[in-house]
Amino acid sequence: MKREEVKNKIPGITDEQLDWLMGENGRDVTAEKTKAANLQTQVNDLTTQLNTAKDGLKAFEGVDVADLKGQITKLQGQLSEQADGFAFDSALDAAIHDAHGRDVKAIRGMLDVAALKASKDRTSDIKAVVEALAKEKAWAFEDIGSGYPNVPDGGSAGAGGGTPAADGVEAAFKGMNPGLNV
Repeated sequence: MKREEVKNKIPGITDEQLDWLMGENGRDVTAEKTKAANLQTQVNDLTTQLNTAKDGLKAFEGVDVADLKGQITKLQGQLSEQADGFAFDSALDAAIHDAHGRDVKAIRGMLDVAALKASKDRTSDIKAVVEALAKEKAWAFEDIGSGYPNVPDGGSAGAGGGTPAADGVEAAFKGMNPGLNV
């Protein structure tokens, strides 16, 4: 809006009234320009986001979703088998330890591990097989009996009496050192 246009449309308007009217019009125009600039910024931001999303979606063009689902199912099966294997190994090793096996790897080598894995009642079957092996090959398992080691010392308590037999080393030492009292 121009001053001359307003004077032509409103005859007899004073300069003071015209200044006020032009100021109000200027504030309204500035407010609308600010709104328009903000909206243009939003449009630019949304356009950038849209282009980024389109570029991201291009990476998935030609991807077979059914194939991806098949791969996921296959991986889940492998994870399940692996977890089952870990559970079996843990149960077998624990049973061997509980039976006081001397060497877990050696004892596992004596067992039919494949048959135990295929067992429907693994826990009881593992325990039974390990117990049977402990009876059959006792040397592979520790004898915990009374809890004290059985160490033979060559004699029995209280036996012998008198003076002990002369030791060959001791006799040789005394022969070389006649004045030394041992």
